[in-house]
Amino acid sequence: MRRSRRQPGWIVAAGAVVVLAAVAVSLWTSRGGAADPAGDATSPCGAHPFEHVYHPGRLKVLAKCRTITGTIDFIRREPDGDLHIRLHVDDASLLDQKNIDDQHGDLVIEPVCVHEVTQADAKDACRGYQSDIVVPAVGTRVSVTGPWVLDQPHGWNEIHPIVEMSPLP
Repeated sequence: MRRSRRQPGWIVAAGAVVVLAAVAVSLWTSRGGAADPAGDATSPCGAHPFEHVYHPGRLKVLAKCRTITGTIDFIRREPDGDLHIRLHVDDASLLDQKNIDDQHGDLVIEPVCVHEVTQADAKDACRGYQSDIVVPAVGTRVSVTGPWVLDQPHGWNEIHPIVEMSPLP
């Protein structure tokens, strides 16, 4: 006897496929996929680490919250109110080829809303907010925590935004 597609066996199989797909999407987003950039309220990065990042969709989340160490090589003020800091990291696996080619082999780390915003499309993100991150001088060894992301327009990896930064001995 031949089964038709209208019999219950097909419905169960189709339901299993839907459930497996939902589980796969859930696992992907919980491990830093672009579909769910929000963090965990109990993590150092908080529930909404991108709240004061302008155009957060340009950042692909590689890890929702990561603590890294390294030495500050360079600091520059950006028109979006952020500081562009190049960090010579202890863990080179955090870098991609664009970090090597365009950032002198350093990881970009950015505290947001540190100074006056002059870039028009970034003003709303910093309105009423000023970061309390204290950035030590070039040459200082630091520990930095924040989301590890790919800055898609530039193609390099970053910690953006920095949520904690402290000098190390």
